[in-house]
Amino acid sequence: MLSSTIILLTFFACLLLFWIRWRMRKMSLFQRYGIPGPKPNFIFGNAMEYNKKRNKCIDEWIEKYGNIFGFFLGGNPWVVCHDLELIKLIQIKEFKHFMNKDTILPAGGIPHNLAFKGFAFQRDDDWNSARNILTKSFSLAKLKMMSTLMAKPINLFMEKIEKQKESPFDIAEFYKKLTFDVNCRTAFGIQTNVQNDETSKFVQSVYNILEVDSSDLLPILSICFPEIEPIPTYVRNILDAIKYAINCPSVKMVFDTCSQLITSRKTSDYHPPDLLQIMIDAEGEADGVAKKFSTDNIVANAVIFMIAGYDTTSTMLAWCTHYLVKYPEEQERVRLEINENIENNKIEYADLPKLKYLGQIISETLRVQTLSTLSFNRICSNDFYYKNITIPKGVTVMIPVPNLHKDYRYWNEPENFNPDRFSSKNAGLIDPLIYQPFGYGPRGCMGMKMAQTVMKLTLANLVQHYKLEPCGSLEVDEDLSLFIPRPKNGIMVKATAITL
Repeated sequence: MLSSTIILLTFFACLLLFWIRWRMRKMSLFQRYGIPGPKPNFIFGNAMEYNKKRNKCIDEWIEKYGNIFGFFLGGNPWVVCHDLELIKLIQIKEFKHFMNKDTILPAGGIPHNLAFKGFAFQRDDDWNSARNILTKSFSLAKLKMMSTLMAKPINLFMEKIEKQKESPFDIAEFYKKLTFDVNCRTAFGIQTNVQNDETSKFVQSVYNILEVDSSDLLPILSICFPEIEPIPTYVRNILDAIKYAINCPSVKMVFDTCSQLITSRKTSDYHPPDLLQIMIDAEGEADGVAKKFSTDNIVANAVIFMIAGYDTTSTMLAWCTHYLVKYPEEQERVRLEINENIENNKIEYADLPKLKYLGQIISETLRVQTLSTLSFNRICSNDFYYKNITIPKGVTVMIPVPNLHKDYRYWNEPENFNPDRFSSKNAGLIDPLIYQPFGYGPRGCMGMKMAQTVMKLTLANLVQHYKLEPCGSLEVDEDLSLFIPRPKNGIMVKATAITL
């Protein structure tokens, strides 16, 4: 008995020593390749330092190590590329070597097996085939059709603003409910009435997907010890299946509801102009053969579209409003543009191209408040040689877009909010490699036009009917989340009705 215990302990001791040696070699990857960068912690890599400062940390590292350097996000090696020539190779010229994206957590942390079939998480030929189909799904004609579904949620949003009676309120919370409502309608054709604070098991289940937190134990394990995957992912799936089994809100319920909707659509005459129906009808060409999405692909893409559009759109609406109340002269200029270009006081999709200055406000907001640097990345599929540097196979390359957006070499007074940077006179002078709030190249965000449409329609209606004034401090701190720079304590405003 004693000898068996000794053998077992010896085995585990050898296993531990082997892992430590393997881990140490992994953490020395950039040192072996001659790529500069901060020294990683054995357990967390450089994640602790990065998590404290985010974009400022990248700025400090660029100043210290140059335009190309490496760091470890937990156990994952990342190369930061601030070199425009290399960025162009990665996103355009040599895209075939950088086709895939790192989702940080497997399937973005969504605890459902079908999530892997979503466009954002697919790789190589699967991604390319899906892209061919989805390109048609997000055409301007299809977007115009989907915009009709946005009218009711925006009208309800305006009614909620009216009820505030010039009292201070957090408009960021209103935007969250609005975009949730819009996305449920445009993705699934589902009316939630969430803006009236009504909830349901479906609504609660969707919120479960949106509540993935990088500070939870399972995501930490996935990031710090990717070698133990798929165990954390499997545990996430099991926990969600248990919630579903005991009739609690769960991610599985969202996917099952979506599957049922597709089955119903295929056997009925009810075909609303939402993304679900557009994907059911759409087909693309891959390898010379016409193809359609499977039900699993449609389900995954509809769910992911709704999730991706919710947080980004609501947060950017909040930041736009912050700048409109901070700079009332900009707000007045937007209002004047609306009054000069809109007839009958009713703003529709066809009117949006006329609202150029509002577009400039949105563009400048996206420059100043960009998505997290982690969102702009590509995986290197083979050892890639650039000048005197070799980027190792399997490493994730980060393009520090927020840092490019505020680089003094490319922008005049980048710390200032100046929508005129994006006037028709100046916009053509902006390099799309330097300004890319939605990414760039074939793997850029496909929902860009949709997000801009929601933002323009919402802000145009709001500014046309209400004068927005700040309540409290004009300085708003950022909440450092994994992907989105949210306003930490919301955006407190007062809305005064304007007589038209």
